[in-house]
This record gives sequence, C-alpha cells and structure tokens, in this order.
Amino acid sequence: KLALNEFPFSQYLFWDTPVANIDMKRNKRYIVERVVTRGFLQDFYLLTKMYNTEEIKEALRKSKELDAKTVNFCSYFNLPKSEMHVSSFYS
Repeated sequence: KLALNEFPFSQYLFWDTPVANIDMKRNKRYIVERVVTRGFLQDFYLLTKMYNTEEIKEALRKSKELDAKTVNFCSYFNLPKSEMHVSSFYS
C-alpha cells in the first residue's frame, strides 16, 4: 500500500476510497478503470509506466465499467472493441 503522499494518480479519481487502502497490485483493475474513464492525460501516462500493456489490456477486458468513448480510446492498446464490455449504465 502507498502512503497518501506517495499515490501517483490524481486523488479525485478515487473519491470513494481512502488512497491509503489502495493496493497497486491487488486493485489494478480498479485503478485502470478509473484512470482510463476519468483521468487526466498525465494520469494515463503514469498508468502506462506503472503497468505494462498486457496488464492494462487484461484489466480492460475484465472491466464492466467502461463507456463507449473509453472503449474507443482504448484502441491505443490495439485491443479490439469486441474484447471489451460497454456498461449498460452508459447506454
């Protein structure tokens, strides 16, 4: 776990969870979802430095929280749209 002053991403992305409780390995999918759906470009660049492309792609494949715009954006990872799930919440 990281201390509050060590957390690399924008704190507002994790408004519903104390940052001190976020484990960078165990909560990888949660972090990837928040960064790609709500993060700044700076957060995205940090994400690509903290996790390798395969780790990010796997998190995106498992996610049930993506909107259509995020799925289109994720083509950056050469991940087919058909491998990601667009949440019905955003439809």
